[in-house]
Amino acid sequence: MKRGVDRLPRPARLFGRAIPRYDRRMRALYALLPLAAFFAQPAWAQSPERAGHYYLRGVMETGSELMLHADGRFQWYLVYGALDLFAEGKWTEKDGAVLLTAEATKDVPQPGFRTLTLSIRDKALVPPDGRGAYVRPADDED
Repeated sequence: MKRGVDRLPRPARLFGRAIPRYDRRMRALYALLPLAAFFAQPAWAQSPERAGHYYLRGVMETGSELMLHADGRFQWYLVYGALDLFAEGKWTEKDGAVLLTAEATKDVPQPGFRTLTLSIRDKALVPPDGRGAYVRPADDED
């Protein structure tokens, strides 16, 4: 009998107390979490080729800009006469469209929209009504 007892693993000790095997595995997992977080990108990060600064073209007497950040955030504004609209939030690209989801922020407590879907046509982003397109200045010269 003594032989079998000698083969049992000795429990790890911390400050004189035995640490159960489950706790040792969890401690190892917790030790690896910062490393995993360092290598992981945010889930909303988008492709760098779509990110950039866009200007609305083809709509008279209207000014609008859209900034798509590579980390999945966006900033947007539209000016038409005395109407000024602003929005900030997250963006994703899916099924040939860019989806903007606005969030209330300190700078923009009341966004100009909740969601806005822009269709991707070549390098331009087209609003739902089909009027005009958001283009990057470098793409507009082509």
